[in-house]
Amino acid sequence: MRLYYMTGEKWGPTILRDRRLKISTIPELNDPFELLGASIGEGEMRWIMKTLHKHWSETLGIICLSDNWHSPVMWAHYGEKHHGFCLGFDVAERPGLISKVDYVPDRLRYALQQTERLRGINEALLVQILTTKYQDWSYEHEYRLFTDLKDRDTDGNYYCDFGPELVLREVLLGARCKHSPQSVAAEIKNPPQPVEVLKTQPASDSFRIVRDDAVPGIGVAAAS
Repeated sequence: MRLYYMTGEKWGPTILRDRRLKISTIPELNDPFELLGASIGEGEMRWIMKTLHKHWSETLGIICLSDNWHSPVMWAHYGEKHHGFCLGFDVAERPGLISKVDYVPDRLRYALQQTERLRGINEALLVQILTTKYQDWSYEHEYRLFTDLKDRDTDGNYYCDFGPELVLREVLLGARCKHSPQSVAAEIKNPPQPVEVLKTQPASDSFRIVRDDAVPGIGVAAAS
């Protein structure tokens, strides 16, 4: 599955050189309702959800990806107002690795099962809570890669290395990005699969971001 990760102009070359993505923690995400997709009006449910939220905030990391790089809003919000980079990855479709976000108009309603173990809260419900967001975020077309928070880097952050399940295949430069495809391609060393570096621009006949055919793309060959 081809999924995309947007970042600022400053960080794009560093990501390509280091071959790793920064893992976000729950408190770093920009939606205050993260992991609060369920209604927590009931007293016991409120306690359970706050306990889960605290636990996940301390132990769970998220890499946010999208299946759509054509949105000008995505570039504005996550690609440094079109100055940044969008990295396209082939992501393994291994069960449990990637989860698609569901966008809903109202918070989830769940009745605790008093006679069931853990009040009936099971893995399926937990996954639903982790991947439910308000419908106004639907423009993101988000997929989530979850990982444990461990091995903090010396800079205080957590990272996920590129690898067999996260293979770089494209680098799309924002319409206002000052880097050239040639300079960016030079940062990509010995990729396991070919990588194409392209420039983007606003489309002439729609509200979409598209490839700028006037700027030749650069292909980086796979390591032999």
